[in-house]
Amino acid sequence: MSILEEIKARFKKGDALVRLLFVNAAVFLLLTIYLLIMHVGAIHAPAWLGEDLGLAALSNLARMAYRPWSIVTHMFTHIQFGHFLFNMIALYTMGQLFVSLKGSRKLTALYLLGGFSGYVLFVLSYNLLPVFHTTQGSYVLGASAAVMAITVATATLDPSRVIYIFGAIKLELKWLAAILVLLDLASVRSGINSGGHIGHIGGALFGFIYARQLQKGNDMGRWMDNIISRLGSLFSKKRMTVASTNARAKSDEQFNLEKKARQKRVDEILDRISRSGYDSLSKDEKEFLFKNSQR
Repeated sequence: MSILEEIKARFKKGDALVRLLFVNAAVFLLLTIYLLIMHVGAIHAPAWLGEDLGLAALSNLARMAYRPWSIVTHMFTHIQFGHFLFNMIALYTMGQLFVSLKGSRKLTALYLLGGFSGYVLFVLSYNLLPVFHTTQGSYVLGASAAVMAITVATATLDPSRVIYIFGAIKLELKWLAAILVLLDLASVRSGINSGGHIGHIGGALFGFIYARQLQKGNDMGRWMDNIISRLGSLFSKKRMTVASTNARAKSDEQFNLEKKARQKRVDEILDRISRSGYDSLSKDEKEFLFKNSQR
């Protein structure tokens, strides 16, 4: 199996977290190659790739009317390696915790809606508040707002969960979320990348509201999840047909017994997470939990 075939296989078999990581990595790789070619050819490329590729989301709504796709593309676009690496580490860590609590299917909707909420707050701030107004406008790019939404949502759902930052600093999730939000507020005031930090705050606000609504039994992202599921079904009709045929071959009694056994093991794994943390699970247990969270 070639490297490309292996990547395709992992993408198809992976859960929502794996696919989000793969998409971010693919976009970063392609942009890195593009910018390298531009550099070698001594061709000027704007740092935000707005005029040529249109991936960044702008505060200027008149210009955004000609590039509406950037509302989505900006949350998968990274230029600097450090920015990309930090966001992917945070996405992987917080994404795993969120999936262990609420399953894989909700993660993509939270990511997209968190990123969109960050953009909305950014646009409102730069168009309504004089202190941020500029003639040329500004732009945002990166997964930070989406990752903040996942982080704050996870902290809201399980505030006392203990994590170890850099493997050494012991911290409860609620304090991590609070520290990150405070840092963003301070950064907005300092004027350093204010637009990006405003986006982070927007993502954090959505993550908090989303998690509180989940606790009340309301899934604010269900409509987005339905759209994603319909889009996915367009590319997997053949696989779905095979799966449904196999399911009909089983008796109702056998199907219910297998379902009950799977749920029992999921409950046992979740109990272990609540007692000892996610890192106490074996590799097989993590894979089992990820696989069955999508059912």
